[in-house]
Order: sequence, then structure tokens, then C-alpha cells
Amino acid sequence: MAETDNRDLLAAMAAELSDIRAEIEAAGGLVSEVLRQLPAETRLGYLTRSQSFDVLSQRIEALAGLAQAVAEEQPMDTALAALPLAEMAERMQETAHRARPSAAPADDPDAASGASAPGVLHLF
Repeated sequence: MAETDNRDLLAAMAAELSDIRAEIEAAGGLVSEVLRQLPAETRLGYLTRSQSFDVLSQRIEALAGLAQAVAEEQPMDTALAALPLAEMAERMQETAHRARPSAAPADDPDAASGASAPGVLHLF
């Protein structure tokens, strides 16, 4: 697959993730409407749990932004630094740094076997 194909695929992934985020937000809105129908003493526990829709939406939006930044050939460190969720940024930075040849210790069996190609970002 050519470099341009990879960028196009990442841009398409970013668009798909953005669409998924919009659907998650719509589902969260629907849940909020349903929760308003519950008695106040029951509602609080469900409201707290329904906040997971917001967290999912933020995570999806961050991944969409990262995919778009990589598609636009931004430097990996710049793209990762722009992630709005600190925990996600840390996980992605660890993955990106493991993919770099200078970050692999000599006694790392994966590095010795060539299991991770230089410059390859493994998202999951």
C-alpha cells in the first residue's frame, strides 16, 4: 500500500470516527431524555453512569483528531501532544516510542526479531 493510500485511509478513519462520535452523542441525548422521566431518587445513579457517553465521545473525537493529524503528515510527537485526553496521549506516546528503533533496547526480543517495523504506529 502506497504512502498516499495510508494517508487516505487514515483520513477516512478520522471521518468514520467523527460520525461514530455524533451517533454516541445522539444516543447519550436519548438516554438523558429517558432519565428525566425517572423519579429524582432513582435518577442520580443513572445520570452518573450515563456520563460514560460523554467519555466515549471524547475518546472517539481524540482518535479522529490523531488519525487526521497523522494523515496530514504532522510529526508524530506533535500529533500526540495535541491529544486532549492525557491518559490516552500517554498510551499512544508509549506505543509510538516503542515503534521507533532507537527506543527498543538491545535485549528486547521483539526488537531483535523485527516484530515492530520502524515508524509504525500501533493503535491497539
